[in-house]
Amino acid sequence: MISMLQQFFMVPTFRYAMMAVDDQKEPNAKNNPYEYDDNVLHQIQKMFAFLENTERQDYCPREFCFSFKDIDGNPTNTSIQQDAQEFVNRIFEKLEYAMKETPQKHLLYGVFGGKTCSQIICKGKSLRSVKLYVNNCIKQYY
Repeated sequence: MISMLQQFFMVPTFRYAMMAVDDQKEPNAKNNPYEYDDNVLHQIQKMFAFLENTERQDYCPREFCFSFKDIDGNPTNTSIQQDAQEFVNRIFEKLEYAMKETPQKHLLYGVFGGKTCSQIICKGKSLRSVKLYVNNCIKQYY
């Protein structure tokens, strides 16, 4: 997760556009014991602004990890290693949703858009799954 966020930060077009997004939403720190803003877009903006404007070369992602929820709505468990591709798909979904009412709603496609295809072939069976990602839409074939 952290290495992907570092890669996103190193893309200047993405970094500056992300910091410029105004989703017109107040920080959401309600209903959590730490009083962290629960908005993943705000947390990425905070992280990018910190890294851009300070001399420090490190950042504690605790608040980002709290805001980046799993499917059940629980904060990210940093002691569990997860797949980078799953993280990228989930963060892009969350950011697209957060930016859908802003002028930057096409930012992700404009910077990272394209086509990818992944194929899974099961050993010993004739089962094959192919996922084709076109413009952030998934088409799955069996």
